[in-house]
Amino acid sequence: MKSLFITGTDTDCGKTFVTAGILSGFVSMGINAVPAKPVQTGCTNGVSEDLEFSLKTAGLSFPKAVKNRLCPCRFTPACSPHLAAKLAGTAISAAAMASSLKEIQSRFQCVVAEGAGGILVPLGGGKTMLDLMILLNWPVVLVSSDKLGTINHTLLSLEALRHAELDVAGVVVNHATPPSTLISRSNTETIKNYGRTKILAEIPHSPDCFPAQSFQGICTKLKGILS
Repeated sequence: MKSLFITGTDTDCGKTFVTAGILSGFVSMGINAVPAKPVQTGCTNGVSEDLEFSLKTAGLSFPKAVKNRLCPCRFTPACSPHLAAKLAGTAISAAAMASSLKEIQSRFQCVVAEGAGGILVPLGGGKTMLDLMILLNWPVVLVSSDKLGTINHTLLSLEALRHAELDVAGVVVNHATPPSTLISRSNTETIKNYGRTKILAEIPHSPDCFPAQSFQGICTKLKGILS
């Protein structure tokens, strides 16, 4: 079974939410899956909140040494990875991260890796998150937040992924806020038609509970794509 890379149209579009949902769905299907967060900024006391959320949602637990491999680059400042690394006096290597993720992949059926920010977020040394995705060459799920501007952001993101000749499994539309029925329906249909892509699912606005059921259909589709 192939592994999967989750990217987004922007920061705070719902990548972690979707990563946790897909991971949890895979685990409930009996798939030996593991999350990965290659780069995390905005860490408190060296803890990757995104990785911890995914692990908790899926009911998984690993020792600290394993978590350090699942999220090898952690920085305190909440800023772009390249700036966070510069402030820490270090550098991020896309090649080293890709090698580490592939080694993790050899130990599990599926790695569900979550990027940081959007597709062209800089890592430093002229490399971006897209370069990491190219090195991995895993199918990509694009998370799009249902808000004003999402059509442009999503279509541009799809173009960048396809220009890099990556396999786009589809788009997940995340309703981070209560949807406007007419506009939301138009957003989704426009992304599907203009982007010539599959809409894997729309995740409902759910501030009070995690919508685990919403991810079952996505995981069934992805299992077929990744098998």
